[in-house]
Amino acid sequence: MTRYTSDSVLIYYAGTNIPINKLEIKDTEKLQKYEQKLLLGGYQYFHNSMTEDTIFDEVYFIELHKKTFSELYDFAGQYRNVNISKAGSTFCQARFLSEQSKEIFGKFARENYLRSFHNKPVSEFANRIAYFMCELIALHPFIELNGRTIRLFFDMIAIYNGYEYIDYHSTLTQNDNDNLYIKASVECMFCNYADMERIILAGLTKSN
Repeated sequence: MTRYTSDSVLIYYAGTNIPINKLEIKDTEKLQKYEQKLLLGGYQYFHNSMTEDTIFDEVYFIELHKKTFSELYDFAGQYRNVNISKAGSTFCQARFLSEQSKEIFGKFARENYLRSFHNKPVSEFANRIAYFMCELIALHPFIELNGRTIRLFFDMIAIYNGYEYIDYHSTLTQNDNDNLYIKASVECMFCNYADMERIILAGLTKSN
């Protein structure tokens, strides 16, 4: 579990990289297991709740975070109001967050929330997922659990379009130094979407 640097708020228990949580869990391994349990529950809930009319808008995106992690965190479903950075990457400043989010989801709406890729080339689908994924990574709207929420979001979009969940298995390693997804995420900060597009393309498989 890595740590964000914040400008003015206490996110973690003193001297740790463990986010302050409702259950007062202060063991990293235990917390990661609990977060994973909640994430799996989120996948099940949103997958089972999906219909032909599901709209992948900003409200839906925020609800993913809130519904999945509210049992553990007070900040679930709330955009951050502080600036954060990680490993030299500074994410969207909090004062511009709402404005930038509206702009991203406005673009998303104009592309029908990527709901029309059932019969289009997978390469085109991967390209648009990578673009919007990178936009949301650079936004980093929540204090914690951005990556997992963003992947959950696009996994639901993949399912809607007749694909399996995107397979990141070979890119999401425990060691940040060889974690290709993290490296691609860093490139997103410089508007370089090519690495993420390759990861998405390799991970997309049509459902049987």
